[in-house]
Amino acid sequence: MNKTEVQNFQPSTLTRKILGNSIALFSSQLLAKVFRVVANFLLARYLGPENFGIWTLVLTFTELFRFIPDFGLERTLVRRMARNENRSGLSATLFLRGLFSGLAILAIWGALFLTGYNQNVRLFLYLYSLSFFLQSVSGAFSAYFQAQLKSAALIWAYTASGVLYLLLVLTGILGQQNTIFFLSALLATEGILLTLFAFTFFKKGEKLTPFSFGELGPMVKEATPFVVWLGLGTIYYRMDTLLVYHFVGEKGAGLYAACFRLSEGFLLIATAAASSLFPVFSRLQTENNKEFVSLFQKSFFWFFVPAPLIAILIMGLSHSIINFLYGQAFAPAAAGLSVIIWSVPFMFANILSTKAIVACNKETSITKITALNLVINLGLNFYLLPRYGFIGACWATVATEALNFFLQFLVLQKLLGKKLLTPALPYLLPPAAAGLWFVLHPASFQTAGVWLFSFGYLTFFLNRKPRLQ
Repeated sequence: MNKTEVQNFQPSTLTRKILGNSIALFSSQLLAKVFRVVANFLLARYLGPENFGIWTLVLTFTELFRFIPDFGLERTLVRRMARNENRSGLSATLFLRGLFSGLAILAIWGALFLTGYNQNVRLFLYLYSLSFFLQSVSGAFSAYFQAQLKSAALIWAYTASGVLYLLLVLTGILGQQNTIFFLSALLATEGILLTLFAFTFFKKGEKLTPFSFGELGPMVKEATPFVVWLGLGTIYYRMDTLLVYHFVGEKGAGLYAACFRLSEGFLLIATAAASSLFPVFSRLQTENNKEFVSLFQKSFFWFFVPAPLIAILIMGLSHSIINFLYGQAFAPAAAGLSVIIWSVPFMFANILSTKAIVACNKETSITKITALNLVINLGLNFYLLPRYGFIGACWATVATEALNFFLQFLVLQKLLGKKLLTPALPYLLPPAAAGLWFVLHPASFQTAGVWLFSFGYLTFFLNRKPRLQ
């Protein structure tokens, strides 16, 4: 199906196409990440809290520089293709992302001279920084299929790479390998994923359209607002792990990583659905604003409202979940999980609202909000970490995501002219009551309250229709 056909979809057909692409995108990422999540659980058990803290430090420190090769090019590519504005965008994006990947590697190697990390950690970081090239090119191909609403074509590639990584991790554990082996396995998996993406692209009969260097300037100019936002956002989302490592040490970083990564895993469905909606938002915002507002409101209801049920269940079962997934050595992480899981409902909504705001060409608003989030988050971490350990970082994450939630929806309310938060407020009351019970009587909540509130909230949700304005 070409771009013209995509533009001529009727609403009912478009809805089915969005749903199909969302399911495909979700399924592909789920298949890949399920295998990776299982592999990480096995790695955590094998490495223990201290070594798993080092592993997390390496991945997190590298992520701080990921915005350089990203450069917002993936989002501008999707937005341009959704509006049929650039036929050679993929070729130019691949060139720019390769160039910026080299700059990112130089930046991370230079930054290591300013750190006090030991030689092993430095070696791990030198090695894993090579992933910039692999992930950047893969991301460009993925964005192309996403913009075309053809994410189903990538399911097999995601699945194959996920299976490969799990097999390599199992091989390393059985062979009692060290961290270098596992980092090499991760790099090999990302290289295989890139190869499979490229193979799928060309097998589908697609071609890389030649581009002129004159196109690069406008693309970089359009993407520049994203760079500031991505840089601030990366620091905001990843700096807490480095601060935990600094204040609490390797074990604290490992415990925090256990609960943070687990809560982050629940965002997969929201990320997949929002990514699938983004090209549609981008087109409707210019062609049919009324339909854009309607689609956003419906999406927001189904994004945000079910999420507190996840938080209630995970909070009440946190000890059992941590014991089952990570083992007794990570038992203290349960307290952090019961806190940080409450960031998930806000993050569900924030992922969607970010896509909607970017579709409206208001990246600067996101940048300002992210800058404020970063300042608040850093301040809370510096205050809470010395007093409460890694759990302080969990509280900082929840508080900042709640602030992010309200600020973004104030921006959207101004853009769309609709009161978006008012219909959602009643859904916050049952989770608030559940959290209060858990704080006052944790033992009784974990045995009876979790099931009472889960059943009650589910009944409340299914029997209450959203009052969309």
